[in-house]
Amino acid sequence: MSAASPFPRLFVRFVALPLLFIAGVQLFILSEQTDVYFAWTISLPLTAAFLGAGYWAAMVVAYRNWWETPTVSARTTGLTSLAATGILGIATFLHLDKFHLNDPAFLTRFVTWVWIIVYAVTPFLFLWIWFAFGRSKDETVGVNPFPAWVRYGNLFQAAVMIPAALILFLAPASIIPAWPWELTPLTSRAVSAWFMAYGLACATITMENNASNTQSARMSLFAFCILQLITLGRYFPSFDLSKPLAWVYLLVLVVGVAVNAPSLSSHEQK
Repeated sequence: MSAASPFPRLFVRFVALPLLFIAGVQLFILSEQTDVYFAWTISLPLTAAFLGAGYWAAMVVAYRNWWETPTVSARTTGLTSLAATGILGIATFLHLDKFHLNDPAFLTRFVTWVWIIVYAVTPFLFLWIWFAFGRSKDETVGVNPFPAWVRYGNLFQAAVMIPAALILFLAPASIIPAWPWELTPLTSRAVSAWFMAYGLACATITMENNASNTQSARMSLFAFCILQLITLGRYFPSFDLSKPLAWVYLLVLVVGVAVNAPSLSSHEQK
């Protein structure tokens, strides 16, 4: 498959972007109406908004990757996309009994089946894109390197987010009591998908070590942190500051804002 293949760009523009936008509306905007407008009922609006923030943050990199070469975009975001869709897909089929498969409302059934089809298919598409384009390196790796504080900030975030994602997915019962907001096994695994994607993005950005190549990914991480802080502002009563993990989570968001804010600078624009 030629690196000039238009498929990744067409897939992102006409499939991924609309789906990300719709999921963001369902979860970030309609956080308190998931029993009607989403594939399963999320009882805590904070959790729904958290997931919706992930989708809208992903829109940033999906939109900007239109101007990237397939190799650079797949190398910098392919693994994170595969992780997010793969984990959400597995979580879906592990908890299929929680989904609105037979809801009497047509719209609710429709969005449920769309979700299931998307997460039965997209992980394999991202796996193909990753193998076709994302494993090769070129002369741009290591060019325009990050300052040490940015690399350390990304490594810190990866070191927190990836283990947290593994525990949230593999052993939700062990972490739910310590989590700063209410989770179920299904929502714990859904949250783990965005934690894993974020952590892998930080690790990938560090390995790429090129401020230009990773600008889109870092803008997406910045958006993720800002949207999550907005989510906490909206639903702060549901966030338990007495849990130690609450302060770890807040620290990661603050570090994420600081580390990724330089990506908004005009001198990094292509």
